[in-house]
Amino acid sequence: MRRRKANRRAWWRSIMGLLIGLVIACAPPNDDSHKQNVATTGSGGAGYKSKKDLSAIKVGYCSPSLNAPFYAALNAAVKRNVEGMGMSFMSAEGQDDISRQIAAVEDLMAKNIDVLILNPLDQEALVPVTKAATKMGIAVFILDSKIAPEAAYVSSVQANNRGNGSLIGSWVVQTLGRQPLKIALLSGAKGNPVGQERREGMMTGIASAQLTKGGSTNFQVVAQGWGGWSNNGGLKAMEDILVAHPDVNVLLAENDAMALGAMRAINEAGKTAAITIAAVDGQKEAYKLISEGKMGSTAVNSPDELGKYVVEAAAKYLNGDRQLPNVIYTPAVVVTKANAEKYYNPNALF
Repeated sequence: MRRRKANRRAWWRSIMGLLIGLVIACAPPNDDSHKQNVATTGSGGAGYKSKKDLSAIKVGYCSPSLNAPFYAALNAAVKRNVEGMGMSFMSAEGQDDISRQIAAVEDLMAKNIDVLILNPLDQEALVPVTKAATKMGIAVFILDSKIAPEAAYVSSVQANNRGNGSLIGSWVVQTLGRQPLKIALLSGAKGNPVGQERREGMMTGIASAQLTKGGSTNFQVVAQGWGGWSNNGGLKAMEDILVAHPDVNVLLAENDAMALGAMRAINEAGKTAAITIAAVDGQKEAYKLISEGKMGSTAVNSPDELGKYVVEAAAKYLNGDRQLPNVIYTPAVVVTKANAEKYYNPNALF
């Protein structure tokens, strides 16, 4: 009996240690251990004005693909900002294939670009082309996704995925109060760092808000489904979860597309009023549903801001700035019914 009690105490100590670690982890991540400085941008502003004439500069942008609305919107944002700075823009895509993205980057390099903006499909596989580009004198900037620490690049611009997740977790507690949370978590793809940061941020936000509000935590992730970032994937995963766990009262999704699919399963199961729905991404369809009171909240992953800040970073570098932050985060923002109309644009690509 004593051994059983001791084991139980040890188990609780490990759980509390995890929660404390989660609370501490709410700061923006800096997984690039070889990098030393990060910056979180402010929102809005007039934007950077180049002192130099950049009309001779060629910028090449390579996306993992252009199939998803987010990637199409990000491509358009980079193009708009590059041309707004007076530079020439050319783009390529990997068609969701690593070898094709490598070939696409090499093709851009062969066109004598001065700047390469790369959204890598794979953290490791694209490292060699960053080194080759840098050796050729091309300034490399990483956008949206992460790349391995050994890559050669000037700066990286990312959404604050952990911060966004933390805001969503805090919003859930503020909305539902101290009631026990039985959470269904929809994740995108195993091993994906963006999804991992978002869900860790969500758990951090919940734990921190509950500890602040009541001095203890009372939440459980009863199931984690893998939805492949898609609407249909979210639908199928949520259907399975609702069969096994009909008492779920919170849905957290690592992107809006999965949340929108899961909503269909929730509605068909007659549980619309029983389940609070929150996600991360800032898809226009989610903004509309939030404004109508049909979805709880989401957090902003803005292709417009990502495109703006990466081009501004490149322009600063071309103007001689060699003190750029190694990682630049766009602002973490939660969108609820109170502010959804501000963000909703029916004509947006994403």
